[in-house]
Amino acid sequence: MKIISGKLSLLILLAHLAIVSFAQQTIQLKEKNTLRPIAFANYQLGKQKGQSDKDGFIRLAPEGDNYLFLTHISFEELALTPAELREAMGRGWILLEPASALYLNPVTVYALKGKENKESVKLEHGDWVQHDAGQVLQQIPGFAAIKKSGAFGFDPVFRGFKLDQLALLTNGVMTSTAACPNRMDPPSSQVLVSQADQVEILKGPHSFRYGPAMGAIINFKTAAPEFREKPELFGRFNTGYESNGDIYRAEGQLGVRGKKFQLSGVGSYSKGHNYSDGNDSIIPARFSRGAVGINADVLVKADQQLSLSVTRNFARKTDFPVLMMDLLSDDTWMLNGQYKISGKHRWYNTWTTQVYGSFVDHRMGNELRPSAASMLSSVDANTKTWGGRTEFAVLTTRSQLYFGADMKLETATGDRIRKMITGPMAGKTFVDTVWQNGEIRRGGLFGEWYHQLNLYRLSVSGRLDLVQGSAGNPSSKFTAQYSSTDQTDINGSFSAGISRQWNNHWQAGFWLGRGVRSANLTERYINSLQIGMDPYEMLGNPDLKPEANNQADLMIGYKSGNTSVQLNAFASLVKDYISSSINPDIKPRFGAPGVRQYINIDEARLAGFEFSWQQQWLPVLQHQLTAAYTWGENKTTGKPLPEIAPMDLRYRLEGKLFRDKIMPYGQLRHSLKQDRIADDFGEKKTASFTTLDLGARAVVVKNLQLTVAVNNITDVAYREHLSRYIRPTLPLNAPGRSLVLMASYSF
Repeated sequence: MKIISGKLSLLILLAHLAIVSFAQQTIQLKEKNTLRPIAFANYQLGKQKGQSDKDGFIRLAPEGDNYLFLTHISFEELALTPAELREAMGRGWILLEPASALYLNPVTVYALKGKENKESVKLEHGDWVQHDAGQVLQQIPGFAAIKKSGAFGFDPVFRGFKLDQLALLTNGVMTSTAACPNRMDPPSSQVLVSQADQVEILKGPHSFRYGPAMGAIINFKTAAPEFREKPELFGRFNTGYESNGDIYRAEGQLGVRGKKFQLSGVGSYSKGHNYSDGNDSIIPARFSRGAVGINADVLVKADQQLSLSVTRNFARKTDFPVLMMDLLSDDTWMLNGQYKISGKHRWYNTWTTQVYGSFVDHRMGNELRPSAASMLSSVDANTKTWGGRTEFAVLTTRSQLYFGADMKLETATGDRIRKMITGPMAGKTFVDTVWQNGEIRRGGLFGEWYHQLNLYRLSVSGRLDLVQGSAGNPSSKFTAQYSSTDQTDINGSFSAGISRQWNNHWQAGFWLGRGVRSANLTERYINSLQIGMDPYEMLGNPDLKPEANNQADLMIGYKSGNTSVQLNAFASLVKDYISSSINPDIKPRFGAPGVRQYINIDEARLAGFEFSWQQQWLPVLQHQLTAAYTWGENKTTGKPLPEIAPMDLRYRLEGKLFRDKIMPYGQLRHSLKQDRIADDFGEKKTASFTTLDLGARAVVVKNLQLTVAVNNITDVAYREHLSRYIRPTLPLNAPGRSLVLMASYSF
């Protein structure tokens, strides 16, 4: 009987194992682009956990209504519904999307044009017809812009960080240095928006691959080249018109691509005039802006690619009514070269080397104004920027490692010329050095590492910079204040973070970082010019210490089939914050009420958040709500930090009708009042306002899209908080109601 009982138990065990084996099914994980198997990917289905084997296979048994969650350091996270899992089991494989290392940090990607991916947030159609990247960035939660003109030179501010606290790049490197002491030509004004495919915002001091990072890195990326077996032509043409300001815009591209090359030429031109605000006040806003460029991509070998670009920007007779001068001319060359080697059968996966240069020739003056009758003033200034970087990428099944070196050289020269027309000094000419031939040299080493540890993603980033500043032609009055104009800084930056997908819907991440930057050319060497919010002369300080931003970022996200919610909160403590204060011991040189001198303050604090909620409400209707808020304080004085935008709320409703042939939309924006102001900087309070935009896009025929919109349809008179004042009683208000027409054709 014992023998029979033992045999029966063995048969039952074998039957159970057979049932379990039959219930389980083998599925292979593959890379979407190459269909190669993906080894060591983490999976979780209810209580079933594990990793794919060396051939990419996992064994699963269906388990209730649980989602299958897949993670891998080199691929996008994927969650499959029970229905999607059954479908995958039927075909026997699952495809995973390759991931960019950027998505492992607190980063948002905004699509400008072209095909959207699931990680992108779409900006307004036609943004790439804009002539100023600062205008485009204002659509992103957390961004505002310092405006000294109604039409040009919008200087971005993000979370209260501005100027060189933000790094603005194109394809990770190319940038420019403002030649105008008043920043009529900030780096954002030199970006050829029509070439950009998307803009990536790397928030906070958490990624140092592209240089020192404090507030954020703003990276405008161009589309990757496409090669064809047979040569083919491609191109596009876009044009737009705005009634308020009589603004005309046009941009286009024409190119040819073949098996081993892609060559294209691009061009854009915009011109506008004065506009009226909601009170029917006329705001001086004349401008003329254009650009031309050539891009070339060549497959030197199957695993080696050379890319070259040359861009020529120009601006003429642009009004800056809040300043004492207008932009008379701005001419800029921007050059960029890249050589990329794919490391097949090598110890690295890719080796990328880039070099770039920008050369800005800027002239501003008062010759277009009545004040020229008594004194003709002008400033001729030039900046030159050279730089380069080389980077190796080493990718394994669980880690990504990037390391390399970069360098950057900035120089600035220029003089202010004053010709006396009337009075006792009529006929005399005075020449003052503006930049004192300032120069900043920076060299750095960087590394960035990402690692997949089960369901957690770890990130570590750091860099070490050597920064040297000097003035080649300091004025005697400047050297009377400082014993030396030379300074050398050694700056270390570091960040670490962790993120995790907690279940089928929720994910979270936390990052701590310290980003350090040295003072820029303006902060070091500007020589008694009125470039601030108030009429005081600003005096540079070569003895400034580097400022260090110690910041924590928390991200919480929720996703379901038709809903996406994300909250990004941050808290920042900036040591040796670079600011300015009135120094009564220094006498002004040019009739100003006094002199502001750049200084370090011990500590500044900033905190805030960005929130977004997007939902596919109906099959043909989706809506989005965003909110952003920043709070800042000078801990030394106990007063608010200057130039921080108030809380901003936006609601957008968009439809897709007749198979996406017609897409109506409406956007409601409400900006709260800003009464937390830095009165010690002459800052003024701003009232709340609400605006409404309505429009529709229509695909008329294949590849042809038309847009009709009415912006500020209720004709509200309002001032953005960071817009300056033309005179004490006349703010630089935003445009009132405006009809917008756009057409886009591509082939």
